[in-house]
Amino acid sequence: MLESENISEYFARVLAKYNQMKRYKKKMEETYVVEKILRSLQKKFHYVVIAIKESYNLDFLIIQGLMGKLQAHEEKVNEIQEYMGA
Repeated sequence: MLESENISEYFARVLAKYNQMKRYKKKMEETYVVEKILRSLQKKFHYVVIAIKESYNLDFLIIQGLMGKLQAHEEKVNEIQEYMGA
């Protein structure tokens, strides 16, 4: 994940690659992709990654579910930053 990217942009890029691989019949489990995403997030998400790994069975967490959880966190952080900056 690039420092300048938000979660939506990052997931758009990841999902484009994932779908491209599926088109070429490359078998890839969603669990593998979820784990790769969790490993590739910026440092500011590390404590969220730990919470997700502790709270959810990654074998049943789908990509869209992970994206929703991370977007919710990002929105909350942005709200707090706006409040503190105002």
